[in-house]
Amino acid sequence: MKFYLIILTGLITVACASGNVTQNSENIEDLIELGKDVFIKDQTFDRDIDFTQFKKNLISEGIYQVKIISSITFLNCTFNGKVIAYSKNEDNTVTLTAFHSNLSFIGCSFNEEVNFKASSVLGRTDFTKAAFYKVATFEECTFFQAAYFRGSTYHKELRFQNAVFMQKANFLNAEFDEIASFQRAVFNGETQFSSTRFMGYTDLGNITCFGNFYSNFAEFADRAIFNNSFFYRRTELNDVNFNRCEIMNCRFFGDVRLIQSKVKDQIFFDDCFFLSGVPDFGSIDKEKISIDGINSR
Repeated sequence: MKFYLIILTGLITVACASGNVTQNSENIEDLIELGKDVFIKDQTFDRDIDFTQFKKNLISEGIYQVKIISSITFLNCTFNGKVIAYSKNEDNTVTLTAFHSNLSFIGCSFNEEVNFKASSVLGRTDFTKAAFYKVATFEECTFFQAAYFRGSTYHKELRFQNAVFMQKANFLNAEFDEIASFQRAVFNGETQFSSTRFMGYTDLGNITCFGNFYSNFAEFADRAIFNNSFFYRRTELNDVNFNRCEIMNCRFFGDVRLIQSKVKDQIFFDDCFFLSGVPDFGSIDKEKISIDGINSR
């Protein structure tokens, strides 16, 4: 009886362990073709990872889409080649990628361009502590579940123009060395930019925030733009260090907080509307703030 118990225990152990085995980096394409989940850890890729190479369907004139059924998870990997989910051919034919499960590159380093332009992710998105050393493009992306970019670092330009976040967007502790653009992005859930460091030009103009917007303890070392944006719930900009910032012609429909925030050069709130009353600007030097045309209910 002991002999059979030992064999049974061994089989159970092997079965449990096999569910968490890290896959070989060489068979990614095979796994995706078969619709199987991808989980790769602690590996380096010297070649491009191109999601647009798989079977595609015509969805509009000149526009094709690849549908990825597999769960995609990379953990602590290094990419020395490009990561591609958007392509445009010489004949102007475009290929987009739709990820029907999660898209995770946790703790990964990208040493070449990353392009997820116009991708859609139906599952959770997770780029926690990812490092981007070349241009990173997420413009026109749609994230249907929570999107986590916590502790991520961007050493070249970052593009999130026209992106849509259906649920939470989390950039807590992220660092942006150069241009960071979120122009015309739509945030339907909580938006978290607290403890972020924007060292280059930052464009958050024309954004729409339907959930709470937090950017406490952030630093905007260069010019920052929030013009023509809509904030429908609470907006917190507490303990923020601004250099030169434009928050003009914005509409705030929830409470606004700027407790202990400081301005090095100038900040503009011209033509803003505050439904819950004008916030307390007491921590900001009066000579460095412009509030022409400001109004509230």
